[in-house]
This record gives sequence, structure tokens and C-alpha cells, in this order.
Amino acid sequence: MNQCPLPLITTSDYIPNELLIEILARLPVDSLLRFTSVCKSWYSLITSPSFITKHINQTITDRKSNSDKLILRLFTDNVLCPDDENFPDGYLPFPFKSPNGYFRIFGSCIGLLCLCDDYYDNSHDHFYGAIGDASQIVLWNPSIGKSVTICMPCKPRGCYMFVLGFGAHPTTHEYKVVRLVYLITYSSHFAPKVELFTQGTGLWRCIDSATPPHCMVEFMWSQAFVNGAVHWVAFDPCVVDGFRNLILSFNMGTEAFSEMMLPPTLADEHPSCLSVKLFGESLAVFWSGQISAGFCCIWVMKEYGDAESWTKLFSINLPDVLDKTLGFRKNGEDLLSTNENWLLSYHPRTQKMTNTGIVGNSYSLNVDVFMATLVLVKGENGV
Repeated sequence: MNQCPLPLITTSDYIPNELLIEILARLPVDSLLRFTSVCKSWYSLITSPSFITKHINQTITDRKSNSDKLILRLFTDNVLCPDDENFPDGYLPFPFKSPNGYFRIFGSCIGLLCLCDDYYDNSHDHFYGAIGDASQIVLWNPSIGKSVTICMPCKPRGCYMFVLGFGAHPTTHEYKVVRLVYLITYSSHFAPKVELFTQGTGLWRCIDSATPPHCMVEFMWSQAFVNGAVHWVAFDPCVVDGFRNLILSFNMGTEAFSEMMLPPTLADEHPSCLSVKLFGESLAVFWSGQISAGFCCIWVMKEYGDAESWTKLFSINLPDVLDKTLGFRKNGEDLLSTNENWLLSYHPRTQKMTNTGIVGNSYSLNVDVFMATLVLVKGENGV
């Protein structure tokens, strides 16, 4: 977000302007939305890019004491829940339509959910090789009910696979969408074309200097935004003994790619058995190689960027129950889906399992951690 001085606001002689701004920056989003109606000066302040950035920074600082929210994707509906002991009903209408029939959440950052409609049977495009080709991307802030639709860049001719990533600049919180365009060929492997959409310009541009290391990413594999970078499970197909799994990351500040090594026991597993998630503020990897038997294990990177700090956190063994692991709650419990598509909360230390009463289906039940912000409060200009 563009930085500018905070607007002066009309207030009493008893509260300094700077103190009132500090107080407002600590308030929840729903209160701030009401306060925009107090007067024009309050509206100008609360909707200004500088205040929104300040409020995001304060929210991030206070996240240890404030409850994040969980957004649960249930096919055409969503459930927005406080991350506490209860899962109250909180269905959100899903206000978007797609010619492809279905949106998926592929990223979450600074209070925005990034949606795309590439998850459908695009068999009619197989002749052209368009795998993971979204017709539109929508950025949605459920806390304030605002959204922005991003126009897609031109579709290249030939056989391609498209991979998307979503995140924000680590200091300015300017949101960005990165698209990797892989040429599909069975005879050799080529580095992808890299395209980046930036909030400030509202345009896509090619990043010729940011060619990623030689590895492939499947368009439906998971991603996680942490430490200013978006991360994917990937694999290098050019090693001598077949392939090698790794983590591919793209830093939204430096706009550069890097690789991270996985634990040795995961390097040779089939990459489709791995998914990358957030565990608190840390990067985590789920391995579900024996998911049909109800078994998976979770690894956490204790020191970001240090491959030696990968630690096996715990394993889950729930035969005839577990379908897949979806993510973590703030209290460390793991959210799981069952073979019958119920959402369970599982405590690894006590091995206590709680049915949340929420049911979805195997293709759409997903969980994302979510924090309330004012991003998009003015609509399409992104602030």
C-alpha cells in the first residue's frame, strides 16, 4: 500500500490526535466500520492507506492475544468462525459466479482470500494443454464484504500448466499474485515464465530476472504464505535417481525465488503425498503417504530457512476415520476431514477427537487461517 501521512481528524481538545489514532488502530474491524459514519474526518482517517497499514501491523502484533478466525470452504458456502473452543454457525453467502462453475481458495493473506476458478473438468481444453487455467481471480475480504476481480493476462498458445501464488509485501502489505507458466513437454523440462500482478499498478508484468530454480509445481498443490514469501511443495525432475522433493518459495518483497530442502525422509516420497501449511507462524509439511490407512505425520521448520531445524511434531493414526489433514488451530489442534467428510478437531497430546458438527465434501472442504483487516475498504483501488 502507498504510504502517506495520516489525515488529521476532528476531535476534542482533551485527546491528542496521535493518541486517538493509536486507540483506533487497536480496535476491531467491525467497530472501525461503524466509526466511519461519525464524521468526514474519521472516514478519511480510517479508510486511508496509511491507517490501514498501521491497523494491519497492530493486528499482526496483537495476534498472540487476539483470536484469529477460520474460514471453512464447504463447496458453495463458507463458514467464518472465531478460532476458539466453539464452532458457531456463521455461514457467509458466496457472492461470486464463474463460467467454470466453482471457485477454490488458493491463498490467504492480510485479511484477503484469493479465489480462482481453475478447479473444474477442463477436458475441452486438453487439446490445447491448458491445465490450471483460471478465467478469473477474485480477492475477497469477508470481514467487510468487499472484493476485487483481477483480469488474467493473455493465454499463451501451446501446452501449458499455470500455477498461482498469493501474498503481500512484508512491510508495505501491498498484495501480489504470482503466476508460473510451465511449458508442458515430455522430452525435456523448461523453467517457467513468471508473471506478477501488483496492487499498486493494477497490472501484470513479466519478471525475466526471477526465473525459479529448476523444479516443477503442480497447480492444485497446497501453498502457504509465511515470512514474506509464498511456499509450494515442488520437485526437481532432473536429479540422477529420478526426482527430489523440495520447497519452492517466492519472496513478495525481493521478488526472488529460492529453494528449501525437506527432511531426508520426505525427499523421495511422491510429491502428491505432501502438503505445505502454517503451524502458528512456522512453516509445516504434512505427509499422508498412508492416508488410506488413516496415517499421516506433521513436520515443522523451527527456524525459518534452516533445513536442519525440521522437526517431526507428531503422527496421527486413525484407521477407517481419517481422510486428510486440513490445517491447524491456534491451540495446536489439527483439523481433519473424515471418510464421511465431517470436520474433526484432533488434539495430538491427549489424542482427543471432537466433531465440530460441520460437514462438507471431499473436494471442497478446506480450512484457512484468517485475520480481519480493512484492506479493500474503498473497493477496487485496493485500499
